Amino acid sequence: MNQAIRCFKAEFKKRKRSLFLYIHLFVPITLSGVLVMYILARNGGISLQSSYTMFFELIGVGTPVIISIICGIVADTENEAGNFQNILGVIQNKTIAFLSQVSMMILSYFFAILLTIFTYIIALKYIVGIGDVQISLYLLTGFIFAVSVSFQYFFYLVIGYNYGIGMCSISGFAGLIIAALSLTSIGDKVWVYLPWSWPSRFTEFFLESSSMIPITDYDKGLFKSSIIACVITIIVILLSIYWFNNWYGRRTND
Repeated sequence: MNQAIRCFKAEFKKRKRSLFLYIHLFVPITLSGVLVMYILARNGGISLQSSYTMFFELIGVGTPVIISIICGIVADTENEAGNFQNILGVIQNKTIAFLSQVSMMILSYFFAILLTIFTYIIALKYIVGIGDVQISLYLLTGFIFAVSVSFQYFFYLVIGYNYGIGMCSISGFAGLIIAALSLTSIGDKVWVYLPWSWPSRFTEFFLESSSMIPITDYDKGLFKSSIIACVITIIVILLSIYWFNNWYGRRTND
């Protein structure tokens, strides 16, 4: 346990004053600013539900690209630091090293989501003029996002280590397309099997359950979808750990 904690702290220390940190600070503020400018440019006002839905759908669609770039940067940084020796050689337990790195990135994503939410809410209140914003709803949805993107971090980090940031970024744009299409009727039947669509689709469930609409059917669908998502995520986590434990720092394109 002590080794895991030290490894986790070391991951944060390695990212200080790096592009990793700047992305987690710059993107939330930029995203909130762009969305608020779009709302101000609209003819007429915007409802509370629309401001909420538009905000999280935009984040959900853009998340695969951001995560893929971040994972690619982390993998390339490890490559530059002695050909992956810091991640493979310093810590004897490779599983702890790998899980600590992914956990660091997921926690960073969660704090970035919080920064995005608070920036957006403040802008809605004091710039757009929407006063009755449900902060608790935004925060709970942000937590759902942080949990549901876990699959993507394991998936893209393996691609980053194996192929580099180029292939990782291409995969991220493919995830963006899948996430966008899954918001349409095309994804109604298959979205639960497409992890890139989980953040936005689970947000829809959560929005319905927070309304005054009878939610019996939504509860059944949410339970089934959550079980499938958990199973897929656990499988990917186990496969990623197995792959990393049998990987010795050589990329496929080397």
